[in-house]
Amino acid sequence: MRPMISFADSLHLEPIGENLWRGEVDPAYRGFGSQFGGWTGAALLKGAMVEPGVNGDPLSLSVLFIDAIGDGPYEISTRLLRSGARLQFWRSELSQRGRICAHAQATFGVRRKTTSFTDAVMPDAPPADTPGLFEWTPPSGFGAQFRSRWITPPPRSPGFDYSKPASSLVWQRDAAGRKMDTLLLAAIADLAPPRVMWRRESISGSATVSMTTHFHATAEEMEAVGARAILSEVHCRRCEGGYFDHELKLWSPEGVLLATSEQVAAFRD
Repeated sequence: MRPMISFADSLHLEPIGENLWRGEVDPAYRGFGSQFGGWTGAALLKGAMVEPGVNGDPLSLSVLFIDAIGDGPYEISTRLLRSGARLQFWRSELSQRGRICAHAQATFGVRRKTTSFTDAVMPDAPPADTPGLFEWTPPSGFGAQFRSRWITPPPRSPGFDYSKPASSLVWQRDAAGRKMDTLLLAAIADLAPPRVMWRRESISGSATVSMTTHFHATAEEMEAVGARAILSEVHCRRCEGGYFDHELKLWSPEGVLLATSEQVAAFRD
């Protein structure tokens, strides 16, 4: 039996020039007409993380999803915009067949022991292994790569109330049982069904336009999570004109805030 590799190691990049990397699109993470946005963001972040001159841990990742990503090879080009004693700012772009498909700005920082507190409060939630939680993931390739156990009713479930707020509480983990790492955290930050589904029984399409994720978890906190599920808390703020936005928090089972994210997505009725 082949040993299980981490999610980070599954995003294999080989150097083909200075600040230039090549990879192969993972068909397991295909979405509806393009690659899963969480996989794309993770690949862009890894492009900066593997640079020899990188310093510190990822603090934030802002991604613009510009064009669809198809099957086959892709390239990631990176550029160090500025480097200081504590902070670095990187640009990362994913291209395929001569066109830019996604663009990201990544911030890295050296963490120090200093004043620490968390004002956000983890919502009350039954444990992930509680019997009776509804299991549902998006009906696409990438959905099968995760296991989602819903505390709040998922959209389209029997008797779903379309008048309630477009919010959700879901335990999320890698379906293969891989341990938490920064890139898996980046992927799960995009694992949230389109909020318009809380108002309509069907939509013809939805795609993330832009997304920013802030990474709060330390290496020790991610190690403590291991392969267990983390709690995804999502709230829609507004849906109008063919676009919606939502905010997301990812919590460890012990109530540690691991990451926060927000995104704007486009949809068609």
